[in-house]
Amino acid sequence: MDCPANASVKPVSRFLRFGLASIATLVLGGIILFVARATGMLVGDNTYWFQSLPWLLVPFAPIVGIAAAACPRRWHSSRFNIFIVTSIGAAMGCLFYCLFPRCFLLLGHPSVWREVPLFRNLSWFFTSDFEFEIASCWIAAGATAMLVTLTRRTPTVLATITMLCLLAVILPAPVFNFVTNNQELTVAFAVPASPVVSAVKPPRVVNVGNERHWLDLAGANAVADHVLEALRKAGIAGPYRVAEIDRCGTGKKALQIIVLNAAASGKVQLPEPDGTELIYVSEPDHWRTIPAQAPTLSRNVEVRPGASRSPLAMYWIQSVAPFGFGGGIRPD
Repeated sequence: MDCPANASVKPVSRFLRFGLASIATLVLGGIILFVARATGMLVGDNTYWFQSLPWLLVPFAPIVGIAAAACPRRWHSSRFNIFIVTSIGAAMGCLFYCLFPRCFLLLGHPSVWREVPLFRNLSWFFTSDFEFEIASCWIAAGATAMLVTLTRRTPTVLATITMLCLLAVILPAPVFNFVTNNQELTVAFAVPASPVVSAVKPPRVVNVGNERHWLDLAGANAVADHVLEALRKAGIAGPYRVAEIDRCGTGKKALQIIVLNAAASGKVQLPEPDGTELIYVSEPDHWRTIPAQAPTLSRNVEVRPGASRSPLAMYWIQSVAPFGFGGGIRPD
């Protein structure tokens, strides 16, 4: 039997709501994360930090439980109250996202906490893809858990919960890619083919990110053939061979071709193409760009003088995450 609107809420009722909201947060948040991983919809499709995500639902769950227990009465499932409940849960997710990692950093990372899975990889909070994924998960889990706890499970409420969980799985990745200009960037380094090294020697392949997007040998050879054909169409005399192919990121596809006619003599920043193909050719005193007016991003591929093991050049590729990656190019 429902209590009157002005009836006081008993402590037991508050405790039960706290428990139900906490459990619902863990369950629904876990469903969102594992479905996103299984379907390849994680932000950036990066699974290397996935083991940290479910653990971060643990400190968030009691926050939602406290919010549910603090409500003055059991709300009925009208459209207006569904909106209020959903907004409160989403606000808890936003608030916890703003406070939790910052409070942890202020505590100084005690070394003993590093043995606890919950706190072991909180350095991922400095990466934009991780932050976007966990923030969207907390917001959706908080909203749906409050709906489960504070409203009657009518068909309308169940449909709302299902829709919110579905949106939490499919929306974060494309929104993140759009906001950050994330893309599946392939960088190919072409060098003159010497008589000692065959022009058809397979390129070295460097893959960064989820294995789902990695280039295998057949894929790398197809990219190399495409690169050599693009150089011929651009009127760049050969013969050349593709020494290395690097791939990172997810989203729209982009190809950056860097032609090293000689060892790099100085540091240069080559802007990454924005969802298109772009060729950079090293000349004795400058870099030529083909086409000259191609759209580019603010991120760059840095090319600088090489070392003893990489005499042609060293490079560093900026990615959406603050780490990036690099290596060296050899002529053989």
